[in-house]
Amino acid sequence: MASRHSGPTSYKVGTMAEKFNCHYCREALQGKKYVEKDGHHCCLKCFDKFCANTCVECRKPIGADAKEVHYKNRFWHDTCFRCSKCLHPLANETFVAKDSKILCNNCTTREDSPKCKGCFKAIVAGDQNVEYKGSVWHKDCFTCSNCKQVIGTGSFFPKGENFYCVTCHETKFAKHCVKCNKGLVKAPVWWPMKDNPGTTTASTAKNAP
Repeated sequence: MASRHSGPTSYKVGTMAEKFNCHYCREALQGKKYVEKDGHHCCLKCFDKFCANTCVECRKPIGADAKEVHYKNRFWHDTCFRCSKCLHPLANETFVAKDSKILCNNCTTREDSPKCKGCFKAIVAGDQNVEYKGSVWHKDCFTCSNCKQVIGTGSFFPKGENFYCVTCHETKFAKHCVKCNKGLVKAPVWWPMKDNPGTTTASTAKNAP
């Protein structure tokens, strides 16, 4: 986590009262706005041309009158310092630098969150999800491989890479009684059990109702 850093303070801006000329173009500065940097006086135009840092976002010079943000030898206009994902302004907020990208706290959470195996989107705090053998799904993305209905937090049968609701598993795979033709369901049926709020982990439960 990193907080905002203010820009360089090695120069000052003011209105010239004395008879000084611009260090670069030699234009008279008396009565005009000027910048003093490293003991030299220059006009705003020359400051932008010779002294100003370049914004890494818009690639334009950061003028003496502009507010500047800098982090690890990179510089931004304060209005250009935004989250790389959602573009939320970050000049006055904490941020996270990751892989040369600047991210807000919300997007950092999403970036680090596990991805749903169904929709491939991030699963963030508060999302109901199903976890099974190291894979995780949003609750509504965990569906039967046959009928495509949402299994969610209901019971299911895993079979290879597929998952089946009880009805479809019985129809497709269960042996049937020759007398009553009802399916003979074999254990284990996988019953979801809630570990933490918003999280559902699939687990065997012999005495499940």
